[in-house]
Amino acid sequence: MRMKWQAAAAVAAVAVVTGCTVTVGGSASPVPGQGPVAKAADPCSLLSPEQADALGFKTPGRATKEDKERLQPPMCLWSTKDDVDPSAVMNVGVATDMDFNEYLAGAVPKSKPEQIGGFSWTQYASIMPDDCSYYAVLNDRSFAFVGVSAGKLEQSCALAKLAIPQAAAHLPGGREAPPITPTTSAKPEPGGPLLSADPCAMLKPDQVARLKNISPTGEKDNSSSVPNATYCLWDDTDGDDGQKAFEVWFGPSTPVTEWPGAKDVTPAETVDVGGRKWGLFPNMGGLRVTCGATLAITETSSVQVVSGFIGDDSKTCDLVRQGLPLVTANLPG
Repeated sequence: MRMKWQAAAAVAAVAVVTGCTVTVGGSASPVPGQGPVAKAADPCSLLSPEQADALGFKTPGRATKEDKERLQPPMCLWSTKDDVDPSAVMNVGVATDMDFNEYLAGAVPKSKPEQIGGFSWTQYASIMPDDCSYYAVLNDRSFAFVGVSAGKLEQSCALAKLAIPQAAAHLPGGREAPPITPTTSAKPEPGGPLLSADPCAMLKPDQVARLKNISPTGEKDNSSSVPNATYCLWDDTDGDDGQKAFEVWFGPSTPVTEWPGAKDVTPAETVDVGGRKWGLFPNMGGLRVTCGATLAITETSSVQVVSGFIGDDSKTCDLVRQGLPLVTANLPG
C-alpha cells in the first residue's frame, strides 16, 4: 500500500534532508466549523521546538518535500534525543491538495475515530509492525498525520498520542495544546568502581592461558551502542567456526537489566561465583551461538561477559562459565 512508503522514506530522509519550510500548490477550501487550510504547508511548524523537545525529540525537525507522483505529502521528521529511551522516529505531515482515499490505497482502520485536539483521528494499518500512524481528514483534498516508529507498536502509539494534540493545535481550527511534561533522561550518570577500571585487567596472562582457543592479549575499545561502556576483546584463534571471542564489558552507567540482549529478558540461570550472582543468557539477543552473563556492581553499573560457539549448541556457554570465576576474582570493589 502506498501510504506506508512514506514511513520508510522518512527514516532515510533524516540523514539527507535539511530545512523545514515546504510550499505546495493547489487550492484549499474552508471546512465547516474550522478555519481555511493554508496553501503553504510547513509540516515542521506543526510542532514548535519547545513541544518537540518536551516530547523527547531533537530539534529542529527535518523536512521531506511533497512528491505527488508517489503520493507523498510534505512531512517533517524528528529523531529522539540521545538520552531518551526508547529511541524513535516521528513524522508529522499535512497534505493540502491530495485525495485521502487514493493515498490510503486500501489501508484499513485499526482503531475507531478519536476526537483529539478538535479533529477526528484514526489509526490505519501499516506494513511496518512497529509503526503507529494516525490521520485526520481536514477536507476532501487535505489531511494531516502523526506517525511514530519506536521498536514496539504499543510504545509507538503511546508517543503518537502524546504528539497528536500538540500538532493539532497548529492546524486551522485546532484546539489549544494541553500542557506536556518534558521528557527527561532516565539514564544514570557514569560512576562507581568501573569508571576508572580497565576491562582488559579482568584476565591476567596466566588466566587467559587457561581459556582454550583465545588470544593471549586483549584489545580495549569504547562501545558505539552502549553509552559510556568500554570492553576488552580476546579474539578466538580457531578460525571462523568453533570458539567465538571472549569479551568483558564495563558499564559504569548501565544497570544490570539494561544490556542489549538482556533487557526485558529473564536470565535462564543464576551462576553463584563466590557469593556474586551472575545472570546467564544462552542465545543472548536471540543469537543461537552467543552466550552472555551479567553482574550488578552498583544499582546503576554492571559488568557483562560474552562469548559463544559456532557449530555445537551444547558448547555455547562453556567459555563464559569457565571465565566467570577468573573475571570475578579481578573485579574492582
